Amino acid sequence: MALKGNIPVIPTPFLNGKLHLSDFDHLLSKTIDHLDGYVVCGSTGEAPALSKEERMEVVDYLVKLMPKDKHIVVGLGDTNLNQAVEIGVHAAEAGVRTALIPSPYYFPNSLNMVIEYVGKIAELTGLDIAFYDNPVTTNTRFTANDLIQLAEAVPNVKHIKMTDHSFSKIRTLKEKTNLTVFGGDDIICYRAFEAGVDGSMIITPSVFPAEFRECWEAYKNGDREKSFDIYTKVLLPFISMFGPGDEIPTTKALFHHLGIFTSSETRLPLLKADEKRFKEVILGYKTGLSGSTLQV
Repeated sequence: MALKGNIPVIPTPFLNGKLHLSDFDHLLSKTIDHLDGYVVCGSTGEAPALSKEERMEVVDYLVKLMPKDKHIVVGLGDTNLNQAVEIGVHAAEAGVRTALIPSPYYFPNSLNMVIEYVGKIAELTGLDIAFYDNPVTTNTRFTANDLIQLAEAVPNVKHIKMTDHSFSKIRTLKEKTNLTVFGGDDIICYRAFEAGVDGSMIITPSVFPAEFRECWEAYKNGDREKSFDIYTKVLLPFISMFGPGDEIPTTKALFHHLGIFTSSETRLPLLKADEKRFKEVILGYKTGLSGSTLQV
């Protein structure tokens, strides 16, 4: 089962400071039919604010919910190698096949450091790796050639999630490798389509699942006019208002408003979206909803 298509990154629900896992049931019931899976315990899932045990608990819960034809990708972003490996091994034993791994944060990284770090996680977990090329949060920039070297040095690296806005990197990877490349930033997702990505690991498909799938499928089928029409009328009004920079609290506020999450809680250091930001997000969402011809 190839890892491609729309695999959104999803937030982790909390209630009174603790995991509230049953909210995942609501999210899946409203979205799963139109998606190819989910990325859990990534940055959108507030993984840095979760304990190791909580991250394992999230994985276990979602594995039991997930249909066999859908993917779970587990985020293993960490600076503690042993902890990342422990979570990864646990996920692999539960049936997860792929991990999303960025460069370690805080430390200044070199390509060799990242090769060693990602290679050790791959070796000890056996998971396929989607490497997360995110220069803003990791303060680490890679060229297309660097990513090719990483994949050659670590054969488990089979996918790249590209948050870097260098579309030439996407084109180079698609021309020169067999790597699967995912768009990783909502705000430029359509430009990523044009550059040749194999799918998206962003938030918007979990908010407008049917519309995003129709937009994507129209594009893949060569109907760019229909695809771009859906994008501009439905997806873009929301995308332009819910981020960038505070996508986690704004998405949680929207999910709470829609009855998907019981609470809009975040964990410190993140703060909840205030009333002004929420009104902006709702404006974008309702504008997109009014442009949709599908039942959401």
